[in-house]
Amino acid sequence: MPVKRIGVLIAALMLVLSSVCAAENMEFVDADGSTGYYVDTDSVNFYDDKLVDARIAVVKANKNRRFVYAVQFDREKGTYQIFASMVQIYDTKDVIDSRTESGPPLPYSYNSPMREIVDYIFALPH
Repeated sequence: MPVKRIGVLIAALMLVLSSVCAAENMEFVDADGSTGYYVDTDSVNFYDDKLVDARIAVVKANKNRRFVYAVQFDREKGTYQIFASMVQIYDTKDVIDSRTESGPPLPYSYNSPMREIVDYIFALPH
């Protein structure tokens, strides 16, 4: 498949993904190849200038999956903690798996997509 055709396909797919997620108040944050990162801006709950809860989604277009997480971010410590997760078939939104177990806080690196999400969230008015 020629490079130009792949680029057009990815651009079209990202347009479709962003419009579908927008109906759920999901705003596009960033992408890495065929993986897109979104924040549900209606779910953002600031505790202070360091701690925030939010619902985020990771869309893996090449696998037709959407991973939705309820997360708490601690900007001061550079960590995130997942409280609930759900895996869906992207096309149909059928739920494949869901969990409500809380894991331990995990660090995110400077170049991590989680860092991009945190920066995006804290740039929102609050």
